[in-house]
Amino acid sequence: MFGVVVISIGLMAAVLTVWHGTIVRLEMVAFVVLVFVWAAWAVDKILERSVESAERESGQNREWRR
Repeated sequence: MFGVVVISIGLMAAVLTVWHGTIVRLEMVAFVVLVFVWAAWAVDKILERSVESAERESGQNREWRR
């Protein structure tokens, strides 16, 4: 997932460099912010699913031991 973030930022930087001659522009800042917000959301969802999965597994293990 983080590879997607890095590739998308690099691609956007290359496009802005070709079009405008610089990557330090408002568009790049907005794009980077959007990508990092998306990445944070994705990490949060992954961690939520991991916790739910661990809780299910621990519950199944307790039932099996009884």
